[in-house]
Amino acid sequence: MAGQIGWKSESVYGTPVTVDQFVPCLRSNLVIDEGYMRPEGIRGGRRVQNPGLLGKRVISGAVEMELPNLTIAPLFKHLFGAVSTAGPGPYTFTPGAALGKSLTLQTGVTDTAGTIQPFTAEGVKPGSFSISCNVGEFAKLSFDWTGETAVTGTALASASYAATLAPFTFVQGTVSVNGSPVASARSLNFACDKGLKSDRFVLGSRLIREQLEEERWVWTSEIVADFESLTLFNLAAAATQVASVYTFTNGTESLVITCSGQVTGDAPSLQSQGIEEQSIKLTHSHATADASAISALLTNGDTSSA
Repeated sequence: MAGQIGWKSESVYGTPVTVDQFVPCLRSNLVIDEGYMRPEGIRGGRRVQNPGLLGKRVISGAVEMELPNLTIAPLFKHLFGAVSTAGPGPYTFTPGAALGKSLTLQTGVTDTAGTIQPFTAEGVKPGSFSISCNVGEFAKLSFDWTGETAVTGTALASASYAATLAPFTFVQGTVSVNGSPVASARSLNFACDKGLKSDRFVLGSRLIREQLEEERWVWTSEIVADFESLTLFNLAAAATQVASVYTFTNGTESLVITCSGQVTGDAPSLQSQGIEEQSIKLTHSHATADASAISALLTNGDTSSA
């Protein structure tokens, strides 16, 4: 059995392009709601509902993958919004406008005859994403998206993968808060909700207009570690603005996410007679600049972020 996922940046929102960037994925799902509308008018002698008419076409999906070391710069541009250079890297990604940035995303699903059937979504924008890692596992990247429409008539793109493509592992990940390593960290989840308005339906069309920002982006982190002292908990009580840094490196490629924000809890709980754990939650912010709140430095062999 086989399947594939690929994407490429669109030059014009909702104008599909041939995907040419591929990474292995754990799952990719597409949800299509045709928005059937059924007349509610009362008719004599009728017990069965009336046939439906096509209404709002809602396209959405979710992708989960092991965080790859390569072929990721173009996707990061759509996740974060802004990038320092078109390439080659290193690339610095910071929060930036969603306007005018969209993807064509194609998922190939194998049917029982062994044929890979393509489902191609156009006008795709990630609305939220997370980068996570747990002890004993590969780091993971996941994102939820919405799109303008989706079709099955587009030919399946030929997938090819970078020769040295490999995901980052938990062994290659480190965490620090307020300038000090969190040496006992065993779980990290870094997440963003971009606050996009994805239901911009208008008269005369079944499809949405371009998804645009309507709320401030919410960036958060959660680190699970041993409760070693009151140091991190006291940061929350003092409302201290601190830096947190999440690093993944295999010695050649690296991703370093640097955040500013405040520790918001929680207090450790008494749950056992052994070592207690602490959940270190951070809400990321900055008083003057978005790029000072969040930045991600990607150093790898990707030649372009386009």
